[in-house]
Amino acid sequence: MKLLSHPDEVDLQIQSLRRDIFIDHSDAQRIARQIEASLRAFRAGKELGHAADVRGVVILGRSGTGKTASVHRALASLGLPASKVGAYPRAQIYVSLRDDVTLRKLRGLISLEYGWTPKARDSAEDIWQYVVEYIERLSTEIIVLDEIQHVRAAGEKDRQSMRDALKSLVQPQRGQVLPVLIGTPAFAELLNSDQQFRRRFNVVHMTDLDPAVDASRAIRIVARYCEEVGIGMDKSVTSRDFARRLLHASYYALRELCEISLQAVKAALVAGNERLELAHFQTTHSERFDCLPEMNPFVAQDYLAIPTDLGDGPEGWE
Repeated sequence: MKLLSHPDEVDLQIQSLRRDIFIDHSDAQRIARQIEASLRAFRAGKELGHAADVRGVVILGRSGTGKTASVHRALASLGLPASKVGAYPRAQIYVSLRDDVTLRKLRGLISLEYGWTPKARDSAEDIWQYVVEYIERLSTEIIVLDEIQHVRAAGEKDRQSMRDALKSLVQPQRGQVLPVLIGTPAFAELLNSDQQFRRRFNVVHMTDLDPAVDASRAIRIVARYCEEVGIGMDKSVTSRDFARRLLHASYYALRELCEISLQAVKAALVAGNERLELAHFQTTHSERFDCLPEMNPFVAQDYLAIPTDLGDGPEGWE
């Protein structure tokens, strides 16, 4: 028997799973607790009129571990979903940084998120004065700065200016907000380079999956996706060997594991199959990376010999 699913319908199903389903894990829960605690303290101080520093939050982890997804999920659960230019209020602002970040460019990217384009002659301080007006006018409480590790590429003078600017965000003054910084472990070098800077932020380190303890979790993730779309699981995708292959293919990063699983589920649905099989993982991995069978973790006999990047991991899923 074949399931009858139009490709467009399949894409809608998969996108819905990406948006609405995130597998609960301890790192995501810790992120949610840290953000909620800092936000409650920030709001309490504002309500009482107390001048006090805010405790910012830093989330560090390799690409693919689910940092950004966890933050978005936590903010949505707190009633602070993403918003667009023109919305009111804008309680949270999300900014993704680039690889050539300076203080002026950082503040320029924040101002662009508010819909205001800085003039070429505007200094970093000029830009920030405009941003402060928007923060107060639109009741912004949280500014999320993603890919924060890029600030390390700046020169020492720029890095010091960046540290001072990030510290000032949490201090009691006009434009005080709760900063949430998301980055790879490389940012720890800058974070730990100044003790005053470090003390103003609570840190969550995203952990890597461990094949010794997370094999059953990997199967549960695949099972949950299959259940959501109404297909079964072949015994070829329920074994411990398969789970370990899936973990290796995902660079031991949870969010990448979810993406690999979704791609295989999509392949099963497009093919009209009523069960998810190992072949769906083999095919989608081969098509995604255009690799030879011996470099495909779902095919190769000695899959552990296939290199994994345990530095920053795969790109695409933060």
